[in-house]
Amino acid sequence: MIKKMVFSVLLLAAIVALTGCSNGVAIGLDAPGLTKQQVNQRHVEAIKTDLWQLQDDIDAFFLFDRPGRMHRLAVR
Repeated sequence: MIKKMVFSVLLLAAIVALTGCSNGVAIGLDAPGLTKQQVNQRHVEAIKTDLWQLQDDIDAFFLFDRPGRMHRLAVR
């Protein structure tokens, strides 16, 4: 029973991930008034923004966004 539920969740996650990376035509969400190139450009911009935000979060977690004690701007 648990295996079937885990498999169902993983299958659903895979389907959502794959359709989320499409331009919407496969699931009927194409953007009226926009060309395919414009939709793809928006998709690329969204991915870049997400990656920049992820990098900022990683830097903040590991304190890479603050000067270390050996930095010339550190207060001694």
